[in-house]
Amino acid sequence: PAIAAALVRQVARPAAEPVVPTPTLSPRETEVLALVAAGRTNARIALELHVTPATVKTHLLHVFEKLGVGDRTRAVTLAMELGLLPPAARPPRAAEPAAGRP
Repeated sequence: PAIAAALVRQVARPAAEPVVPTPTLSPRETEVLALVAAGRTNARIALELHVTPATVKTHLLHVFEKLGVGDRTRAVTLAMELGLLPPAARPPRAAEPAAGRP
């Protein structure tokens, strides 16, 4: 009876949420995404990294696939939420207006 009761309790428990592993980005993908977060265009990133714009686009497409997103904005937002971008890549928060000023 004790074993049956324990089995019933185990089966009756709600299933745990599935664990979704955090995606990993290559160092170059992280670098490209950090530059996107800083507001750089693909052309500017290509100049800074000494690669072609097509290479930058390829890196971003890999990032989009790994993160399951379809655009730059969502990629940066999700990467920040997941802690995939270094703190230096995160844009500063806007300062709140001083008291009495709009």
